[in-house]
Amino acid sequence: MKKTIKTTFTLLLTAALMTGFSGCKKSTPESTANESIVSLVSSAKVADEAAAENKSGVPAGIFREIELLKIGEHTYYPADLFESSDRNKHYKDHMISQLQQADKELHDDIYVHGIGETEVKGEFRFFGNMMKDGVIWDTAEMTCWYDEQKGSEWSINPKFRRSEFDKNGLIKAEDLFGAVYEKASRPEALKKMNKAQVTEGAYLLFSDGGGRLFYRFAINKNSIVEVDAKTGEVIGERYWDGWYT
Repeated sequence: MKKTIKTTFTLLLTAALMTGFSGCKKSTPESTANESIVSLVSSAKVADEAAAENKSGVPAGIFREIELLKIGEHTYYPADLFESSDRNKHYKDHMISQLQQADKELHDDIYVHGIGETEVKGEFRFFGNMMKDGVIWDTAEMTCWYDEQKGSEWSINPKFRRSEFDKNGLIKAEDLFGAVYEKASRPEALKKMNKAQVTEGAYLLFSDGGGRLFYRFAINKNSIVEVDAKTGEVIGERYWDGWYT
């Protein structure tokens, strides 16, 4: 199968390189060929990822890396942070202005994962973790408080102590999809999630207090599976349907 895909890709790539001027847009043979090559490479990458997922028994498209957006120099947040409620959507611009203000005092990167209200109407507090080089410290909890005099500023859990980590030797997250899917698809796990099947999983890379790196997969939004990023061992599981009873 790989040989067939490779042969087909080679033929398409050759055809792309031979393409000359076409259409009414101004272009060069080189730019036209380059655009075709990018398109073909992207298609091949998608096909490879889908094949890898199907090989591991995971339906294509279920798992994804959480997309992070940036505010200022140090503040990162998931792309859907302000889509979680009507309140967040309505006050999005004001929340971003608060985070922009707080960002000016930061020297470390912050991953924002939650929003809460303050005692002052129309102002908000934010919850996050310190991060470095794309890795989130699990034990570095931070809160962005609002003060009527100072505005918004971040404070960190005073018990946090930095632990250095080494990103060499990481297992690719996609190589762990099969193990995560198998764990979360067990009948006892699905029952706790009140789901018939695993429909989605989003992940990020974390470090614990000792510098161990692990991927945290959010399964069906409210459940978690954590996997050691160097050994592939499942080190944590929590299944929940999102309702307090």
